[in-house]
Amino acid sequence: MSKVAINSTVKATAVVIGGTGLIGIWITKSLLTDYRSVFPTVRVTTRDVNGPKARELAALGAEVFNSDALEDALKGANVVVNTLPTNFPEAEKQKLTTAIAASSAKVYFMSEFGIDYALNDFPGYEHSEWTTKRVMTKESYAAMPDKKIILLLVGVFLGTLNAPTYAAMLGLDVKNNAYKSLGPATTPFAMSAEIDIARSVAQLAVLALDPATAASVPDTVRLAPITTSHAGIAAAVARVRGVPLATVEKEDLAAYKKALSEKPTNNLFDYIKVVTGEGKLNFSANHDNELINPGQRLWKWKTLEDELDEGKA
Repeated sequence: MSKVAINSTVKATAVVIGGTGLIGIWITKSLLTDYRSVFPTVRVTTRDVNGPKARELAALGAEVFNSDALEDALKGANVVVNTLPTNFPEAEKQKLTTAIAASSAKVYFMSEFGIDYALNDFPGYEHSEWTTKRVMTKESYAAMPDKKIILLLVGVFLGTLNAPTYAAMLGLDVKNNAYKSLGPATTPFAMSAEIDIARSVAQLAVLALDPATAASVPDTVRLAPITTSHAGIAAAVARVRGVPLATVEKEDLAAYKKALSEKPTNNLFDYIKVVTGEGKLNFSANHDNELINPGQRLWKWKTLEDELDEGKA
């Protein structure tokens, strides 16, 4: 794994809410390792302070707080990164927003790290995940006029390819070399490795905290180290793993979306498949890769081939 070339005089305290979660642990580890010279104090909140992930982060130097001790964790914070899911009680969401708003943090990352749901077209049947996020974003902006709020959009997590259950839901069954696209198999979409998402959060925090670069950071940031497609992934699997080139099965996008509108589901992946098929996860013409990691001079982005090679075993 490539190292990060740090060039900053910023010194700050970072707090990762939900720091032992799916993406939270990646972000916390990057802050504790790649960006430790910038963030000498890194705190995480978690529901299980004695769990193996919490102990791992503590061994790396993190200060671990129970989720109920949020206000203590936020004392002296300069950056707050929220990685919590949205499926927790409304009262807890309000408490979280209030605590962050009252904190000393200057930079706040909303819990996004996915698609650009502002482009969604599911009138009357949008998934509750996105409906909730719209409300939380609006409330956060209203409550935190003094803070820089950043929404980082990253497309599909690259690690999904080596997570068979989730990959299959997107028609990307790498394990069985079987692929199914909604619409053309060549429709492009963005993918980002979890390590690159983590480093991007850290680097954006540095840019946003430094007065010399703060104005360069937009409120909505799009990351797209990889732009690929179902056909592109099938071809990469054939190259990297030495298996026959699979034919991508094509499913009718309009019919699928019509069926979803008539019978909405609770499975977010059913909706992400539509967004992908509609080309709304294609960030290739509108991304911030160069702002975050210009010319890959800070680190090398992880590639599709890297991930497939790691998942061979």
